[in-house]
Amino acid sequence: MREIKSKKEIVCYNTDASGLVGNVERVFFPEKSEDVKKVVKDAKLDIVPRGAGTGLVGGCVPNNSIIVDMSKMNKVLNFNPRRYSVEVEAGITVKELNDKLNAVGFEFPIIDRKFSSIGGMIAVNICGDRSMRYGVMKEWIEGLEFVNGRGELMKLGKADLGDVVGMEGITGIIVKVKLRIFPKIKRSISIFQTDELDEILAITRRLKLEQEVVMLKLFPPYISGLLNLPEKYNLIIEFDSERGKIKGEAYNQLMQLKDKVYSIFYSKAYYESLDPKFFFDKIKEFILFLEASDTPYIADLGMGIVYPFFKNKEKKQDIVNFIKKARTKLGKYGIGLKRKDFVDISEKKIIQRVKLRHDPFFKLNKGKVVDVEDITKIQSLIPIEKPVKINPSKDTRELLEKLKTPEEKIEELIAIERERDRVLEIKKQAELVSQQEIKEKINDYEQTFSSELEKERREQVESFAKSVPRNIIEKQEIKSPEIRFEELKSESIVQRPSQRLSNYDEIRDIMTNKFGFNANKEIEIPGKVFVEDNLDRKSKQINDLDIINKIMTNKFDEESRKKLGKNNDNRIR
Repeated sequence: MREIKSKKEIVCYNTDASGLVGNVERVFFPEKSEDVKKVVKDAKLDIVPRGAGTGLVGGCVPNNSIIVDMSKMNKVLNFNPRRYSVEVEAGITVKELNDKLNAVGFEFPIIDRKFSSIGGMIAVNICGDRSMRYGVMKEWIEGLEFVNGRGELMKLGKADLGDVVGMEGITGIIVKVKLRIFPKIKRSISIFQTDELDEILAITRRLKLEQEVVMLKLFPPYISGLLNLPEKYNLIIEFDSERGKIKGEAYNQLMQLKDKVYSIFYSKAYYESLDPKFFFDKIKEFILFLEASDTPYIADLGMGIVYPFFKNKEKKQDIVNFIKKARTKLGKYGIGLKRKDFVDISEKKIIQRVKLRHDPFFKLNKGKVVDVEDITKIQSLIPIEKPVKINPSKDTRELLEKLKTPEEKIEELIAIERERDRVLEIKKQAELVSQQEIKEKINDYEQTFSSELEKERREQVESFAKSVPRNIIEKQEIKSPEIRFEELKSESIVQRPSQRLSNYDEIRDIMTNKFGFNANKEIEIPGKVFVEDNLDRKSKQINDLDIINKIMTNKFDEESRKKLGKNNDNRIR
């Protein structure tokens, strides 16, 4: 295990993409789980796990801490195309993983920033650009391994993932994870352009109910101009099929243009952003508020997340006050150091108890998500040497109640009342949304486009809405990510390799990151690896799976290559 000792190199770890600056004492680069266990057991200081450092809320900013950089643990450990799964180490980035999977006809769908590490995405429970259909990171995890605050290697199944997923490294350091994957899909894009925000929201309401629509990204006029698009509202509509008008290389160029928006904001000194998530009916009010205050923004209308960007703290505080008044939730950035005030009391208590159970010595990412001072009030009643029980006995609960001051009891009663009001408000909004959806399915198009649009323009919007979806959604049911995943296994829109590869050295170099290649170009696989479209997978024999698995996990040696070469002429093409 390598350790950085040079002060010139260590200083790079004082910050991350959030811009917050801390102070690091030591930096370790573990290469296996045993290295992580050793660091945790020996450490006397706070330990901060770090992936790619792309977080925007200070989740891996040190405070006189030890940094555990997971970038060396970036291997594919097991690849099983039959079970649609892949097992990887936590330090691999989503781009590295998808480059390897794409080369053999598969993909992992949750993509935020290309260079985010898988471990970091799990720690925040990230939702990607296509999460309106594919859900969040947690839904694609079969199981994981992590090192807790005692230096023990723990394994979690799907039922217990909440102890680590979304906890931002305060309960353990993720070292290995098993992910679901599915065959690579040919996608396409259409763009809807207009000068009216009401038209954008009307068309979005329809498209959200169309199963093949996986992304609805909105760029307002100002941002569209910076991206060299017409200075109008531009709605980018991505399909899980080739139904969009923009395909092939034009599709790739547009996706790259979409990803440049953050760098454009940074180049103009817009370093701060937020990610509030709204009910669909509340999005218009927030967008109009941003436009009235000249605050630039982009929006993911499929998930209801609007991203305002700003330069000064005064304008940011006005927006924060609006968000808190609307009682909305945070979208995808996480909590970290910056946004602990967004965590309500009930959530905070749950997080504190999970933290105590896995990290009773407060070694991991201290001060992130929740404050340590709050946790010590609970810890003082529990022996630190023993594992912390999440469900205290009746006697312990009574003792906790007796030790509360009158002020604490009053605050707790106020918090309970606020939580009750918040739940009632959520139920009310849910009922309104449900009633609105029922009306939309029963009433004619006049009900859908409720804004007072000109007759000619309204007919154009209706025509576009009819031409994009193949099946209008009068009785269409929204399917869960799990059902959609099962359907994708058998759909005929999948790209699959069909020819064999004779140069095994080349594919071995690709899997060991020693050979540059185009991630969009499929690699030819030895043998008849995958069945043809529209055929039953279970009824066809899949050959050479051992070879492919060895290639993916860098275990394809010279002896196997030579042995395979002798029988090369007899292989099925």
